[in-house]
Amino acid sequence: MTQLNLPLVKDLKLSGDTWRHIFLLGPLVVYLCVFFIYPLYSVLIQSLFDPKFTTEHYLEIVKYSVYVRMLWNALEICAVITLMCILLGYPIAYYLTISESSWATILMIAVVTPFWMSVLVRTYAWMMILGRYGVVNDFLMGLGIIENPLDLMFNRFGVYVGMVYVMFPYAVLPMVSVMKGIDRNLMRAADNLGSTPWQSFKNVFLPLSFPGVGAGILLTFIRSVGSFITPTLMGSTRDTMLAQGIQSQIEEVSNWGLASALSVMLFVVVIILFFIYNRFLGIDMLWGGQQKNQSKTPAKGPAADSSQKPGIILKIKNTLWNEERATALDQVIWGFQDRVDQLRTTLSRAVPAFIKKISWNIFGLNSVCFFTFILLVFPILIIIPIAFSNDMYLNFPPKTWGFGLFKSYFSSTLWMSSTKVSFIVAFQVMILATILGTLASLSLVRGTYKGKSYWYALILSPMIIPVIITAIACYFFFAKLKLIGTITGLVLAHTVLAVPFVVIVMTSTLKGFDEELEQASMNLGAGRIRTFFNITFPIIRPGIITAVLFAFIASFDELVGAMFICGVRATTLPKQMWDGIRDEINPIIASASALLIFLTIFLMVLISIMKRRQERLYTQKKR
Repeated sequence: MTQLNLPLVKDLKLSGDTWRHIFLLGPLVVYLCVFFIYPLYSVLIQSLFDPKFTTEHYLEIVKYSVYVRMLWNALEICAVITLMCILLGYPIAYYLTISESSWATILMIAVVTPFWMSVLVRTYAWMMILGRYGVVNDFLMGLGIIENPLDLMFNRFGVYVGMVYVMFPYAVLPMVSVMKGIDRNLMRAADNLGSTPWQSFKNVFLPLSFPGVGAGILLTFIRSVGSFITPTLMGSTRDTMLAQGIQSQIEEVSNWGLASALSVMLFVVVIILFFIYNRFLGIDMLWGGQQKNQSKTPAKGPAADSSQKPGIILKIKNTLWNEERATALDQVIWGFQDRVDQLRTTLSRAVPAFIKKISWNIFGLNSVCFFTFILLVFPILIIIPIAFSNDMYLNFPPKTWGFGLFKSYFSSTLWMSSTKVSFIVAFQVMILATILGTLASLSLVRGTYKGKSYWYALILSPMIIPVIITAIACYFFFAKLKLIGTITGLVLAHTVLAVPFVVIVMTSTLKGFDEELEQASMNLGAGRIRTFFNITFPIIRPGIITAVLFAFIASFDELVGAMFICGVRATTLPKQMWDGIRDEINPIIASASALLIFLTIFLMVLISIMKRRQERLYTQKKR
């Protein structure tokens, strides 16, 4: 009789454990359903009922070519941006994975730092560089190369430069994640079999890195298709993208129905791309996890499992590119390489001896990395000196150095009030987002219930859906609750955007936690509560602090949502800077931008310290 009851007891235990994990996940799911899913549903309803059922708004999109042109502009610009980011980012990712020098560490910091800086600050820095009287034009005119300023901004070129700078980390980081998992023994084996470095790279490393390239392409395209800040500030009316069209319909003509229809169209485009991303690569690739089809217990290299399904790039290649065409392409490449080698030999004989000392790597990997490093840090090196100025107009270098702009910033009631609001909102957001995200992460990592991947996708979807759509959705919903222009409304909206960062950090932290440490503690007589505070919490505490800092940054730098929700009673610092840039180039913006850069760097240093401390504590507990 006892043996018959054992399975039943086991089933009850598993059922209770499952419900415990569901209760951990429940608060965040309910929160997102109320403040994210339902508002998005309201946008769909708004586009179809005005107030009765109608398809007029969707017919208007098809009827007038201007809206189709906006979508085409978005797709065209994003395609070019994605291509530029991949072409420039691939050698950077390759260098970061093969080099262990301090220079590689510095380059990685340069790649990651802009990722956490405010998009508004990054765009404003490039406005100072490419403006009609910016750094580039002043430099060229000072050298006498040009007589009149070049049009480097308010055109497609300005949009390309600004968006490449903003989207570059999204292309590099997935490629770095995949390249780090490639077994270097495969390259050594190819070398031992007589393969040249180029052959080893082309035939071994490059195919294995295609999943990372696919991840970078899709992630960059998805993130850039809904861009609003950079195209608005650096583009012209001919470069208007769909997100700008949505904002103009609300701000200029108050056509909420058409704005909702445009939002639905943009939403559909992004969702299709997201499902392609998740189908072939998996959501884990967003933060450097394993490829979706990769085994959970892989061999040393991603290619070790021959049954692994190919990524989206390999699928396209296998479908459209047969073996004969591949052989023909190889012949063309080798013929081109032979021509280059012949030209190199001819030039080496013709040039003087002292030029021979110049390495041919001057146009190689090191030069590309150095050029990219300058591109990444140059805006920061420009905006900070401009902030230390007493000039009434922005100049680089400043004509009179000093703390005049900082004094104006701290003495301004308007700027200090907006800064105070940003800190109040960010502190509340980081507490709420950390609690909800940590509980959900415990469930997602340790739970064994079905449908976990779908809940994961729901939690991370605010990172994928363009912020302009989320902002409009929250505006519709919060207007009914009379939360527009309140700190409460900002906290609720910013928490939706900050929670994915907390979940990413905490799931990564908990996945690296060895549960055997908890079991050993309880086997020695410690209860669950004592085990948690003595074993679990000290190890995951650095991860929690890191999640707190990420949530703070996500809220403090957020602009698009604040544009619709803060109103005039609760203006945040990014919204105040946006108004200053759109209405007039206020010199105080330079000091505010510098302060945001300092704050971001300070928080990144804290995050780095917490990460190292977490690894050290885990090693000590493991011993």
